Amino acid sequence: MTAPRMPGTGRAGVLGRDAGPLGRAVRVAAGAAALTQIVTTKAHGHSGGELLAAAATALGLAVAYTAALALMRPLLARGTRGGLSGWPGAALLLLPMLLYPIGVLPDGPAIGVALYTETSVLLAGLSGYGGLELVALPVLLLGRRPVLYSPFNAVDLAERGMRRRWHAAPERWGGALAVAGLAWFWVEPGLAAIRGGFGDAVGTLNVVDPVACGALLLAGVLLAVPAPGPARLRRLRAAAFALLGLGGVVGAVPDVLWPVIILTGLVTGAVRAASRRGRSAPAPAAGVLARPHVETSSTTR
Repeated sequence: MTAPRMPGTGRAGVLGRDAGPLGRAVRVAAGAAALTQIVTTKAHGHSGGELLAAAATALGLAVAYTAALALMRPLLARGTRGGLSGWPGAALLLLPMLLYPIGVLPDGPAIGVALYTETSVLLAGLSGYGGLELVALPVLLLGRRPVLYSPFNAVDLAERGMRRRWHAAPERWGGALAVAGLAWFWVEPGLAAIRGGFGDAVGTLNVVDPVACGALLLAGVLLAVPAPGPARLRRLRAAAFALLGLGGVVGAVPDVLWPVIILTGLVTGAVRAASRRGRSAPAPAAGVLARPHVETSSTTR
């Protein structure tokens, strides 16, 4: 008897739900590097009580996100038109994590948040879930793969330009350059922050940062070249990688991607809510005639 297939596997990949081989590899590398840094650096020198608080925080986040995903399941199943699928759900799930970067958490809970987050990135890579990494464990426990956008979808977006037979050589090279540049920005900081000589040695390689930025910018140029296939998606990739390359120049990649998802998700959610209210407006009462339509166009017939 074969094990039941989880939704999303064995079918065409969906951005925000399914990760390809390169997307999985980048997630595994980034998660492993960050976890090594946490164990060797962040958790080093803390008391037993702080480490216990870290473990309790990580466990509490796992329970909380599992419960949240279970409660949100009906809204996530509605798709991108009327529910929380895609941007809005990701924004709501990311909002509590803003407490971590602003530095208001004590050391113990802060380590727990980092531990849960980076373990989730690693787990997402191992399981092939291409959505928001914070719910990688709940996804496995609940057996459902909702579409939730993640910063790592930038890698998935690059990879999707390399799979089809009709993808031309510039698009394939652009995708490869974009994946390489993004992988550097995700993996190098974790390795460079590892305690000891290894981290110090990797830290000296920050001279490669301009090369990674150049790879992203060149990817944007190559993807702007007219080629077979959907032109709209190709232009989207070109613009995205050009912006990411410019963001890397000022040191904003990949950190800027989290607030971008939150802001986009909140705006998208508000637009969806407004459109739902418009569609559910009450019909005219019985016996009341609607105002006749008046042609306002100045065009004569």
